[in-house]
Amino acid sequence: MGARNTGHGDWPQETPLYWLARIFFLPLFKLLFHFRVEGLDRYPSGPALIVANHVSALDPMFMAAAAPERVLMVGAAEYLQIPFVGWVMRMYGCIPIHRGQADLSAIKDSVRALQDGRKVVIFPEGRISPEPAPPQRGAAVVASRAGVAFVPAAISGSDRVFPMGARMIRLARVSVTFGPVHQPYGTTTHDYEAALAGAMMWVRGRQT
Repeated sequence: MGARNTGHGDWPQETPLYWLARIFFLPLFKLLFHFRVEGLDRYPSGPALIVANHVSALDPMFMAAAAPERVLMVGAAEYLQIPFVGWVMRMYGCIPIHRGQADLSAIKDSVRALQDGRKVVIFPEGRISPEPAPPQRGAAVVASRAGVAFVPAAISGSDRVFPMGARMIRLARVSVTFGPVHQPYGTTTHDYEAALAGAMMWVRGRQT
């Protein structure tokens, strides 16, 4: 179900069905994509905003598999129309965002989820891009309002599995690497923008 249809604190939980799906998909991803997750020793407890690069429409699926808990995913509303990808996003727990506009509902839902103790994944570059793009301000606004730190996550190989314009999934190696927590030095939005820039710089340094 989508996060916007839930009440306060009523986010998708780690149900037996969630763990059953995880037990099924993780070995499948390892078989098909030699899927590898690194940096879990740096993965923090408690709420945090996970920020990742965005090179494929399948990135939300790989991020969901990489996280050791059920996180909430901020995803472009148009992704919900993609067969299978949209279904997975709805079932897993998606905060849809309408790109190209100031989507205050998405910001409010993300802040509320973080304040409820959840982790939220966001792609600050705003759209799928083979090349790094400047992070948009929205992620810093969300983190500053919720008072949480950034956790960088570098996705590698998903652009070879499902590149832009492709209609079929290809077989290639995919990895997700979690980086060190980036904590702002102050409490202003500018401080959070600087921490976000540092987190995304770490991500870009790990992209292959």
